Amino acid sequence: MRSTSGLTRAAFLAATLLLIPTLAAAQQPVHIAQGFASLSFLPVWGARALNTFSPEGLAATVVLPGGDPAALAALDSGDVDLAAVGTESALRAIAKGQPFEIVYNLMSKVTLEVVVSTSFLEKSGVKPGDPLQKRIAALKGATIGVAAIGGTQETAARWLATKGGLDPKTDFKIAQIGSPPALRAALENKRIDAFVLSPPEGYLATKSGAGKILISLGDEFPLLAKQPYLVLVAKKPINSKTSDLIVKVVRAMRAASAAIVKDPESNATAIQKQFFAKATPDSIAAAVKALSNGVANGGALDVESIRNQLTFSKEVGTDFGKTFDAAASQNDLWTNSFVEQASKK
Repeated sequence: MRSTSGLTRAAFLAATLLLIPTLAAAQQPVHIAQGFASLSFLPVWGARALNTFSPEGLAATVVLPGGDPAALAALDSGDVDLAAVGTESALRAIAKGQPFEIVYNLMSKVTLEVVVSTSFLEKSGVKPGDPLQKRIAALKGATIGVAAIGGTQETAARWLATKGGLDPKTDFKIAQIGSPPALRAALENKRIDAFVLSPPEGYLATKSGAGKILISLGDEFPLLAKQPYLVLVAKKPINSKTSDLIVKVVRAMRAASAAIVKDPESNATAIQKQFFAKATPDSIAAAVKALSNGVANGGALDVESIRNQLTFSKEVGTDFGKTFDAAASQNDLWTNSFVEQASKK
């Protein structure tokens, strides 16, 4: 004969099993397309690793469709609810008539760093602590490796040259190398003198002894220190149901960002274990620490930051085929309303 306590445990287990589908059903699904697997999408990684979606009643699924255009196409087709992409990609799509709106600032600074080889430092006589203009001028004659010709890295390198009085077309060479590991290997083997990438690549080059971070663009140029480098995009028109969903997502990402700013090291460990198991914990910790000030504003968008983005795009020669006005486009091209709503709770 079964004991009373045994029957009680069996009844509890049965009730729990019946409750599981109800709890799962209570979680509202949200699908986000992320353009590429860069750690610079820190609020997305953080919200997933720290599970800040759950308190908002959300079950988040993030897909990597293979680039910003694919992420935006998934948003346009309705396959996902939101897209996490580079701002210029969003602006290009909007300029072509795509019904998108920027709703959250995922990374409020340009995260690219110029990393140079130790042999180049010795040859040029420049040091990471030297005045900025001297460091830029030292790049004259360098061969700079990039993932792809005409991409963001080359654009940033040529823009940087103009800020240091160099000729962006003739004073250094651009070499297409490929992925970040390939770029690090090329630096180690002295095939290139420098590369332009986001953390943790500079840290890894420093750790291996192959190079050092010479210039951190988003920390040394005011124009690049406050602009929406990566953003969350929604499709218009945004109805009340979608609006409520966006507010919940924003609240989850704000919570993750606040936790990261408060304790970058511990939260970097959570991100590394869940998503970057092949990377060393110290490299992810260093990257999260370097990126944390880019999420400190809680995803807020404003006229100044949008204007900085548009100014930078113009300076690097980006032609959207349409002129945007930062102030006039508020609540059309971009909005801070979801951040404001999320911050009230």
